[in-house]
Amino acid sequence: MEVRSIGVLAVGLGLSVLVARSVAVNAAPETPLTLSPCHLERLAEEVRCGVHEVFEDRDAKIGRRIRIQFAVMPPLRRAREADPLFIIAGGPGQGARSFAGIAERYFKKVRRTREIVLVDLRGTGASNPLACDVTDSDRASLTSLLGDRDIATRCSKTLDADPRHYTHAASLADLDEIRRRLGYERINLWGGSWGTRAALLYAATYPKAVRSVILDGAVPLDMEFPRPVAQDSEAAMQRLFDDCSADETCARAFPNARGEFLRLLERVERSPATIRVNHPRTGVPTSATLTRAAVVEIVRVALYSPGDASRILQILSHAEAGDYAPLFAQMIRSASTLSDEMALGTTLSILCSEDMPGVASVNFAADSGDSFLGSTYADGWRARCATWPLGAGLKHDPRVQLQSPALILSGAHDPVTPPRWGEAMGRHFPNHLHVTVPGAAHNASFSGCVPDLIAEFVTKGSGAGIDTSCAQRIVWPPSMVSDAGSRP
Repeated sequence: MEVRSIGVLAVGLGLSVLVARSVAVNAAPETPLTLSPCHLERLAEEVRCGVHEVFEDRDAKIGRRIRIQFAVMPPLRRAREADPLFIIAGGPGQGARSFAGIAERYFKKVRRTREIVLVDLRGTGASNPLACDVTDSDRASLTSLLGDRDIATRCSKTLDADPRHYTHAASLADLDEIRRRLGYERINLWGGSWGTRAALLYAATYPKAVRSVILDGAVPLDMEFPRPVAQDSEAAMQRLFDDCSADETCARAFPNARGEFLRLLERVERSPATIRVNHPRTGVPTSATLTRAAVVEIVRVALYSPGDASRILQILSHAEAGDYAPLFAQMIRSASTLSDEMALGTTLSILCSEDMPGVASVNFAADSGDSFLGSTYADGWRARCATWPLGAGLKHDPRVQLQSPALILSGAHDPVTPPRWGEAMGRHFPNHLHVTVPGAAHNASFSGCVPDLIAEFVTKGSGAGIDTSCAQRIVWPPSMVSDAGSRP
């Protein structure tokens, strides 16, 4: 089973930060939280769930209260370690409880002797999610997030919440209160995609509470979202072209793959293609208009997953020849990646409050150069954030260095958090082990032997002496060259 990119990164990333501070672990006794038997989606077994009620406005401590939902997966053995593994999901805007089935499958060795704790941070999952029902179909999700500059205004009008209070400062304070009230002195953290930024910020704010961190798809403090997205996506796409050129079968099937792609983009820019096909999931006849912005976003999101990426060249070849049905099917798949279990309002609250102010004067067109994405993606976030209510972010010195041991994972083909950002994340953690997985894109934790490396790291609480050579044997799938697969 291929795990599609779990923390989709805006989807988004980032945080512009200024001043370092840390909060000491509160050693005073806290009222324990009550846990009750429950079931989570995609998980057959019974686990334990709880609720932590907090003020929406933590500073004022008056007004609306919200319920933070969390779940605890018990160890598989009677003997247990005192430090659990907390999962921090990505997006931003994804709830961690949706990871239950994934954690059960891929973190089974960690769970032998440790609890796994899944917290839906405020605004995500079931914790007063800032979910904006502003589209009328799943295919509309992609085009709305792309080309609809007014989606933020419409979204804010649907919320029963004050979006200014849904940034890292409040959500990680909620998380630490849950840690204390569950009786954990120290915890291990796994963060994926945007979750690596949240895990980093938590470790910087509550350093005595952190035993170790696993950071998959690193978002360091000096990444200025969305500046790097166009160039990093271009590099991933060029790698796909280069891999095809180096493979005799692929090169024969697509002798000018890049040229076909550019011709397709030129054509839909001049004249957007309106097609009518049967919906690939429902079978209902439906129509869609494929603009240049839509095509490049379909491709960008497909690059997150090895399985999707392996189909891109064939899909683009069909489209360049006038057959848009496979591209439309990929559009539906990409839309589900952006919309499933993702709270758009929380995405906007974090990115608009904490990232976009730091790039307010940046010329995104100049940054994007000759990339296929251009400035469309970055300009879209700037337009949406222009109307979004801004809150206060969690601030730390971007040069901060932390003592927690860190395992940093990068997919060699990642279009949004490639290995260069893993290297940058390592500067925050002098005691780190950085593993680049050749056959992975966005999220390497679920590839080959990587779950075993994670388990070994958590057991040791250090990367010292861990043999990572097995990860180098994880290969990237060849491009599909026909409907029959990667070989004719």
